[in-house]
Amino acid sequence: MKVLSVNIRAELEIPDDWELVDHPSGMLVLKIGDQFVDFDIAPLATRSEDPEAEWSDDDSVLMDQVLDAVVGIDVELDCRAPH
Repeated sequence: MKVLSVNIRAELEIPDDWELVDHPSGMLVLKIGDQFVDFDIAPLATRSEDPEAEWSDDDSVLMDQVLDAVVGIDVELDCRAPH
């Protein structure tokens, strides 16, 4: 068995009324209105080799196989004002 490490870094420009809050579950999450948002891995697949291929999570069997292979995930959220 091999180990694949996937590092994903995203930067979002968010409205001032969105905020980071401690959720009762113990996670730091984004609060938008009355909803809490966490980030997770979302695999996408295609059968096409076309550069303009459509990628989706429609193949639930394949997506479940990929997600079942995840043995750990770490999400770090940080919010700062622009300079």
